[in-house]
Amino acid sequence: MEDVEYGWGVGSVVAMLVVVVCLFFLPLVIGALTPPPIYIFFFVAIFLAANYIFMSNASS
Repeated sequence: MEDVEYGWGVGSVVAMLVVVVCLFFLPLVIGALTPPPIYIFFFVAIFLAANYIFMSNASS
């Protein structure tokens, strides 16, 4: 149990990069002054749920 390491692993780095890429490129897809389509909300909700499940499984 002594050699358990905590911190930023590969999964955390990949998740952070995906969030950064989404923050940079989703506004380009949405367009100017238009509300985002409904599938964007579903995509974000599914992504956050999958990320939460992955992180909770990885930490146990």
